[in-house]
Amino acid sequence: MKKFEPAFINARTLDEAYFMLISKCWDHGVKYYIDNGSFAGSHRLELAMASGIIHFPHTLPLAPIMPEGIPPTTTDEKIHEYFANYLMNPELEDNEEYKYSTWINGKMFHPVHEKHESQLEWCIRHFKEKGFGNNHCFITVGTPEINFNYDFPYSNESERRTSPCLRGLDIKIKDNKVILGVIYRSWDLFAGFPENMGGFTLLNEYIASLLSTYDFEVEPGPLTFFSQGLHCYDHQIETVMQYLRKE
Repeated sequence: MKKFEPAFINARTLDEAYFMLISKCWDHGVKYYIDNGSFAGSHRLELAMASGIIHFPHTLPLAPIMPEGIPPTTTDEKIHEYFANYLMNPELEDNEEYKYSTWINGKMFHPVHEKHESQLEWCIRHFKEKGFGNNHCFITVGTPEINFNYDFPYSNESERRTSPCLRGLDIKIKDNKVILGVIYRSWDLFAGFPENMGGFTLLNEYIASLLSTYDFEVEPGPLTFFSQGLHCYDHQIETVMQYLRKE
């Protein structure tokens, strides 16, 4: 059996981070059978633990630069749409059970101030009122009860209920730069990582812009990430090999 190898990257850009992680998944990923969930019955090539920092994620383009002949997994235009619709807009379509924005920008009743406020709004206000030198501002994605979704029976894939893959956003301000950390329980590296991290880059910029309206000198800064479930699926491996120029 392949040894579990942790993967840490120290990257400059989103494009560099993507290449480094794909390479590490190919070299150190463990292949295992998917009993239940997305693409049940096939396999994943998964890193036992992946983490890292991307120092300049705002470098354009946000989408990975793919070798000639390989279709892009996303584009900067799609990343902007993802940010606007999935990270910022909490309103659900008829076929949607939740979005990440359900917890990022969904309003909740604040028992102290007796008003409705989203987690993101609270974080911005907390930095404004308490200063940057605190470790309080964490956005929780999902609730404990949402794990029970996996117990509901279903007859086809469209009825299968899930829980969010993203579980938390950790917001820090160091040296007047917004550092946004993301935590995933399960993460599609090849197709999901680029669009997700591009969207979080735009969220990082948005947070910095809101704090700057309070006359603070705040700039968009690095992204960090952590996951014990960063993977490539069986059906992606051929394209992964082409991307890495493997025979």
